[in-house]
Parts: sequence; C-alpha cells; structure tokens
Amino acid sequence: MAIKKMRDEIRNDPEERRRFLTEARTVATLHHPNIADIYSIVEDSGDVYLVFEYVDGKTACDFLDESGPLALPDAKRVMKEACAAVDYAHAQGIIHRDLKPSNIMLASNGGVKVMDFGVARQAAEAINKAAQTNTIVGTPPYMAPEQEQGTVRRESDIFALGVCFYELVSGKLPFAGQGAGMLLNKMNGKHIPLSGVAAGLPAGTDEVVAKALDPDPEKRYRTAGDFAAALQSLPG
Repeated sequence: MAIKKMRDEIRNDPEERRRFLTEARTVATLHHPNIADIYSIVEDSGDVYLVFEYVDGKTACDFLDESGPLALPDAKRVMKEACAAVDYAHAQGIIHRDLKPSNIMLASNGGVKVMDFGVARQAAEAINKAAQTNTIVGTPPYMAPEQEQGTVRRESDIFALGVCFYELVSGKLPFAGQGAGMLLNKMNGKHIPLSGVAAGLPAGTDEVVAKALDPDPEKRYRTAGDFAAALQSLPG
C-alpha cells in the first residue's frame, strides 16, 4: 500500500476539506486495471489519509530520465493502457486534469497504471486559495490552452495525453517557450512537429499528434480511445 496525507491547506479549511473528501470518495469508486485503486480514506484526529494501491515500478518520467525515449511500439502500448484508464474515468464523469509522465506508472510486471485522478485538483485549489492566487490547476507544459484559461473538459485530458505521447517517443516537449509564450504557441497550434525531434517515425505520426494537440477542443479526438486507436493504426 501507499499512503498520502491530505495537505494542511485543506485540513484547515472546512469547505475545502468537505470538497476534498467528496471527490476522493468519488475517485475511490474507480476500479480499472489501469488505474491505481484508492483502498480507503482514513480520518484520524482531523487528518485525512488516502490509502492507495502500491504499484511496484517507476513513473514514465523517471524512465525517461534514466533510459531516454521509448521505442514507438513501447510508447504505443503505454498510451493504449493510459488511454483505457482515461476513457473509463471519463465514462464515470471524472476528468484527470493533470495527466503527465510522472502520473503514469510503468509497473514491473509490464502493466501501466494512471495515478492521482481528481485528487490533485482539490489539493492544488486549496493551496491557491490559501495563497490568494489565481493559478490554474495542472502542470503547464501538459495543459490544454482552454485549461490554462480556466475551462476544463474531457478533451483537455486528450491534449495532455498527446503531450505525453510526444514526450515518450522524443524525450522533449512539443511547445516552445514558457508561461505566456508557451500558451500563445498552444493557442496558435504552433508545436514542433514530432518528426523533427524523433527520427524514424512512420508517415502519419505528425498528423495523429497534431489532432490531439489541436488548440480547438472540438477538433481533437472525441475520446481517449479514439486517440489510442489512431496511435495503434501507425505502423511499428
């Protein structure tokens, strides 16, 4: 098992605590082979602990740091399983909001587990409230442009999955710049073509990625499963 303690920013705010517990209980209803289960929610002396399934392995982020980009077949397999997890969660009305390689576990048994559904949002919102900032929840390089502007929808997760695939096969991020500069590139659809930073990819790869990263959420894949199917259709 793995245990995470609720942040003090939430513990000390009754409304944030209530919201955190509500969402944690909702996320705890998710049971899928590619999602790390929440086994229980324990309240003790005012503190709240989430008891998670322990996944033996390493995050995709750690793998990239240690071993470099994945071969295309391996990246496609990881994305197929991650997309299955996201599809399932979306069907239950839950949006992840913070998909990134550090939230994708590559288990030692060969499986893939997506971590931290929903719970990260409550923690981050409470921190932002305590600091009296307007920071949007998420990790900027993986956030869709509409999410950076305060609107989150299922297609925002599709965008993040597109960034994850791009990074898995190249070790790089698709959008240049930082802060407002990166957001402007996202809004204008100006990402660096994947074929320009990863050699030997089959024809059509750039188009598959570009659809996932489209600045207009209506033009992205409708579901994570659709994105996975497009990736699986690529040779290799």
